[in-house]
Amino acid sequence: MNAAPDHSNSGQLNSDHRKTSELAAWLLERRLELGLGQGEVSRRTGAGGLPTRLTQPYLSRLERGERPISALTPARQDALRRALEISAGEWLARTGLPLLTPAPNEDALGTLELVRVPVRALASAGLPLTEDLPSIIDHELVPLRDHRPDMLVLEIQGDSMTTEQGGLRSGDRIYVDPSELDLREGRIYVLHVTGLGLTVKRLRRYGDDMWLTSDNPDHPPVRPEEVTVVGRVYFHQPKGNRL
Repeated sequence: MNAAPDHSNSGQLNSDHRKTSELAAWLLERRLELGLGQGEVSRRTGAGGLPTRLTQPYLSRLERGERPISALTPARQDALRRALEISAGEWLARTGLPLLTPAPNEDALGTLELVRVPVRALASAGLPLTEDLPSIIDHELVPLRDHRPDMLVLEIQGDSMTTEQGGLRSGDRIYVDPSELDLREGRIYVLHVTGLGLTVKRLRRYGDDMWLTSDNPDHPPVRPEEVTVVGRVYFHQPKGNRL
């Protein structure tokens, strides 16, 4: 398996700037939706004293995208979330930032440790490299218990792994462990096959031959001459099944 190329600093900077701008617009929109002035938001964040208070000038810089939310301490992030009456779940989904433990009546999602992972389409060609920013179609909040180092989250396209009982349907997401490269009977893998491109298949061995099979019987098995293993599929979302 070929090593992934180093990503460019300029690409990462552009991505960070875009994210900061999106969050700045969201904060401003939420404040206006509540009918609050910046001074009132500042006052609300100061309920916990100086460690949680955001000054009006600093809040203004946040809303203009001149400062990222991530630059705030966790206590100030939490104070801002509460001042703008944002649920724990929405805060996590929007920012991907960790939360202080929420109050008992808050969104239960806030009690989970989540990791924000980019989602890529299971395209017909090319390897899903983590540095390939244009290929990102969404982000998934992965519970820490299901997160693995360098994992990939891919969105299924096509019906080759669909069954009457469900299986992997188009639009479903799969978690892929790129450290599991040894092919084992009956397991599902994401592979790059010469002439076929990027695909998700179940491994079957018949005698000395290795075949890549589809769970959908309408798709014939493939016996490739050359294959690159991207990783093993170990989780199916939204079904929540470990594979």
